[in-house]
Amino acid sequence: MLETERLILRRFREADLGPWLAHLNTPEVRAHLGGVVPEDEMTAKFARQKVAWDDGKGGWLAIERKSDGEFLGYCGFGPITTELAPEELRGTTEIGWTLRADCWGQGYATEAARAVVAKAFDTGLALICSQTSEANRGSWRVMERLGMERAEALDYDDPAYPPEENPTKVYRLTREAWEAQHG
Repeated sequence: MLETERLILRRFREADLGPWLAHLNTPEVRAHLGGVVPEDEMTAKFARQKVAWDDGKGGWLAIERKSDGEFLGYCGFGPITTELAPEELRGTTEIGWTLRADCWGQGYATEAARAVVAKAFDTGLALICSQTSEANRGSWRVMERLGMERAEALDYDDPAYPPEENPTKVYRLTREAWEAQHG
């Protein structure tokens, strides 16, 4: 569906389930995402993400490295649905990503996210948000590299996460700001 210099972002395939479970449900990867979850929950999440693009409202795409076809993680966009978020944030579109730990620090998240942001704005969205915690420095640094700005007034606490992961930090990016950055 999307292609960058080093990556292919595509719909999920059944063959992605094994790497999904092996690489994305580890203590290291899930450290800022509420911890490791039971395999049946991860399998159900995989099944949901596999059909996410079917409704035409975006979704999550597998990230595949072009050089060797390896599954690296996922990136995509969809609505913010948590009732804990401020009303102004609920229903807006969020971009997110999750990568295998052995792929961190190589620019893959930023590269994939740039392609996804462009796709999101191509669908007519005027605003895209992203959420993380202060503890997840890698994630909020990607948000900043995308040109997103902090929206501190939209930060909120989520009791499903430990105190060190609160508050949830919110970033946002308008289509106008994106177009100013990228012509």
